[in-house]
This record gives sequence, structure tokens and C-alpha cells, in this order.
Amino acid sequence: MMDISRLKYRVEVLGDNGEIKRYGPFNEQKAREFFEVEESLGGTARITRLEEGIQQKWEILTECGDWDHYERRLRAKKVEVPLQ
Repeated sequence: MMDISRLKYRVEVLGDNGEIKRYGPFNEQKAREFFEVEESLGGTARITRLEEGIQQKWEILTECGDWDHYERRLRAKKVEVPLQ
């Protein structure tokens, strides 16, 4: 039986239409393997880790692709994007 407490990572992939698809939860090794495939294909992806505390928050560990352009476009539209 797998210890689900170790499944605190997910991979977020930015699609062509600007939608973020979230995959997981994974353990760290599987998340990095998934991320490396997206990176090798030239995709825009990032690994996030669940930080537990008073509130649950997803922290970005590493990313590839043009997230800066995506974030600037969101700010221009004044849209808030929840991390969960």
C-alpha cells in the first residue's frame, strides 16, 4: 500500500488555449519525471508542492516555458487565478 502522505506534488501544464491542466498528486520523483517529459517536448509546465499549515498553499518548485507571458496577460486582464 502506498503512503498517500508522500503525494504532495503536482505538475501544472499550460495549454495552447491558456488553460492550466493539473496532474497528480505524485511523489517528488514521479512529478519530476512527468515534468521532464513536458520540458523535453518544449511545453510550458511547472512542479508545485503542497505546503501545509493554517491554509493549504501550492509552492512552485521549478518551471519551464513562458509562464512570464502568461502571468503578464492575466495581470492585464486583472484576473485572479487560484492555486488550487
